[in-house]
Amino acid sequence: MEYNPEFLSQCFIHTLSPQPEPRRAAESKLTELADHPNYALAVLRLVAEQSIDEQIRHAASVNFKNHLRSRWAPSPDSSFTPILDSEKDQIKILIVNLMLNSTPRIQSQLSESLSLIGQHDFPKSWPTLLPELVSNLRAASQSDNYPSINGILGTANSIFKKFRYQYKTNDLLVDLKYCLDNFCAPLLEMFLRTAALIDSMVGSGGGSPVTLKPLFESQRLCCRIFYSLNFQELPEFFEDHMKEWMTEFKKYLANSYPVLESSVEGLGLVDELRAAVCENISLYMEKNEEEFKDYLNDFAQAVWTLLGNVSQSSSRDSLAVMAIKFLTTVSTSVHHTLFAVDGVIPQICQSIVIPNVRLRDEDEELFEMNYIEFIRRDMEGSDIDTRRRIACELLKGIATNYKQQVISIVSVQIQNLLTSYAANPAANWKDKDCAIYLVVSLSTKKAGGNSVSTDLVDVQSFFGSVVVPELQSQDVNAFLMLKAGALKFFTMFRNQIPKGLALQLFPYLIQFLGSESNVVHSYAASCIEKLLLVKDKGGKSRYTSADVAPNLLVLINNLFTAFRFPESEENQYIMKSIMRVLGVAEITPEIAGPCIAGLTSILAEVCKNPKNPIFNHYLFESVAVLVRRACERDISLIPSFETSLFPILQEILGNDVTEFLPYTFQLLAQLVELNRPPISDIYMEIFKLLLSPDSWTRNSNVPALVRLLQAFLEKAPEKLNQEERLAQVLGIFNRLVSVP
Repeated sequence: MEYNPEFLSQCFIHTLSPQPEPRRAAESKLTELADHPNYALAVLRLVAEQSIDEQIRHAASVNFKNHLRSRWAPSPDSSFTPILDSEKDQIKILIVNLMLNSTPRIQSQLSESLSLIGQHDFPKSWPTLLPELVSNLRAASQSDNYPSINGILGTANSIFKKFRYQYKTNDLLVDLKYCLDNFCAPLLEMFLRTAALIDSMVGSGGGSPVTLKPLFESQRLCCRIFYSLNFQELPEFFEDHMKEWMTEFKKYLANSYPVLESSVEGLGLVDELRAAVCENISLYMEKNEEEFKDYLNDFAQAVWTLLGNVSQSSSRDSLAVMAIKFLTTVSTSVHHTLFAVDGVIPQICQSIVIPNVRLRDEDEELFEMNYIEFIRRDMEGSDIDTRRRIACELLKGIATNYKQQVISIVSVQIQNLLTSYAANPAANWKDKDCAIYLVVSLSTKKAGGNSVSTDLVDVQSFFGSVVVPELQSQDVNAFLMLKAGALKFFTMFRNQIPKGLALQLFPYLIQFLGSESNVVHSYAASCIEKLLLVKDKGGKSRYTSADVAPNLLVLINNLFTAFRFPESEENQYIMKSIMRVLGVAEITPEIAGPCIAGLTSILAEVCKNPKNPIFNHYLFESVAVLVRRACERDISLIPSFETSLFPILQEILGNDVTEFLPYTFQLLAQLVELNRPPISDIYMEIFKLLLSPDSWTRNSNVPALVRLLQAFLEKAPEKLNQEERLAQVLGIFNRLVSVP
């Protein structure tokens, strides 16, 4: 099929239109054309046409990239028409040269497109790619054409990334050897040439940010390629040329570049290069320790000095984290004696750990503006790449070999922080937060359980003197981050807190559910939930229904009320706490009524737009636990549960809310199981749906449907011989046993 370039241009112009009608018409036409042969080739040729406006060509390059993503190697069950092999060959011939001669915006899109092709075809089905990249790299290098150089290096970086993440197999090693044989020497040549240019410009006092930025970007890309090519094992070429690489690496960590570092953007670029260097030397420290040992002392000193000069600005986080990770790797290696020198560990604690553990403005902003992300990092341990956590990991690493020294030094630091807080609580509350964070983060999990321990402080004494005053504060909305830290400490060390003291504090935990802070009422809910899971020796639960009973009504009320706070309408920590409380408490009619009303109200809302699967899971679990435990105690409650739940469950079935169908069938099965024969006629409508073959087409529904069918057969076997239901049941049974 022939494609008119002018027609295609008009389509791409209209895709940029702010008016919905022409935009949709153009998008629809392009989608239609995309099913025809040679569409991708026609779009690529349009991108190459210099006479066409760049905005149109950029839109075409984005379309080209997305077209390749869906059609270069579509999955077997995909509805997209794959690109023909003949068209693929033509694209491969054109794309490299076109990418190198495009403007930066278009070059970026074509580089991504090339990488997409490379993921599937390189190197076996595209043997000409690497020689073409090397040839163009050397040509661009001779003329110092850094836009082209960086385009080539960026592409190489993308296609070599697979060596970082894929399992080591013979096929992967064959591909790696091919890349090493063809790219190692050109890469080192390019790296050293660019390093010499940077030295010349900086040494002579020349060089502007405009000329230096592409050079530093080139070095960063070389470092990332170095990481990919060295990830699986130490190649012979890199071992032979380690001195050249390490000399330049150390220089970028030790030197400063005022021309660039005077601006935020320039400093960010230099820091990205330094972070890449730190990742490379960490890799060598982990995997090639013997070969790297001669360079270790110099790098440790350089990284140490660098960290002393890295500010607390969030823009420098990546560099700080990578640098601290390197020192952490060294601390757990056979070369840990670097930390045995007098004064080293105290200096690390004072100049690296404490500054990076302290709360920053960015942490406070995250606490207030994005509570889910804050909790994910702080409570759920996904903050390994944050300064606070990695600084503590460094101390843990040093403690592997120098435990008593670390305990002694950090204990003194904690006391100093608490003394500072006591002198002026309003101004120095962050010192107390820092002290609590250090104790929590440096705790160790005991083998074979969820309990944690620490040698830094006496847990019960620290809890009583430092944490309890925060928990007993009357104002749940004052010093919110300190309150959150105290709740986290209570949660982490819950096994060590005596039952009597914990029960005294239980009303205060309930009070925190009314805090305006999403983090604080989430931590309070989580603390309550985790407390109810604590078991003593022998596996006996520490807290029983009798312990919960005195505060149960206000606890339930505060938990449901917390959903009214903005952004906590679907708070999974609150719902999980409700589920746990219902699983422990004695469920009387006075409790069951408000609980089922609250849960069905929430269920009616989330049915309209299910978007939080974890919250939804705990919601249905809460309903199931409530129904089971309430009816175990008082079977007469079943009709009231049926009255509350059936309208919602029927709505789910009628609207085919796919995400909720397995839960709905499980709840219905539970209600049938709890009923005493004869069961209500309302269930027979469900029985008809159950026997429909369409209900069994989704595999996710089958386990719940089997349970529901079994419940019907047990509670209403006489219904089986009516309306040819036996044949339908046998048909279902036949289908189940025939599915592999």
